[in-house]
Amino acid sequence: MVTATLRITNIEHRADATRKTLPFSSIEGSDIIIASPLSENAQLNEHLVWFWGTLKHERRFLKSLQAGGGKLTIHAAVRHGVVEIKPDGAELLHLLGATLLINGQ
Repeated sequence: MVTATLRITNIEHRADATRKTLPFSSIEGSDIIIASPLSENAQLNEHLVWFWGTLKHERRFLKSLQAGGGKLTIHAAVRHGVVEIKPDGAELLHLLGATLLINGQ
């Protein structure tokens, strides 16, 4: 079972504007959170592909947040099994400069 969220941090002064640009997100403190809606039965790579498909048209906006000190991190929780990241999943990490954190439970 896998769950995945994208957390955008270090954007305290831009969180509200970011929430308007990414209406499917939520605010937690001063961070923006985007949760993958995919089933926990989906593989981590599928979650990453979903994030990229959803966010690729906002790439310039996300890069502007990073230029201002924002950090993009994918937090994944994996219950058991092998984690495989394919090139289409790694595309998000590479092109957005996001970090992937995997927590085995």
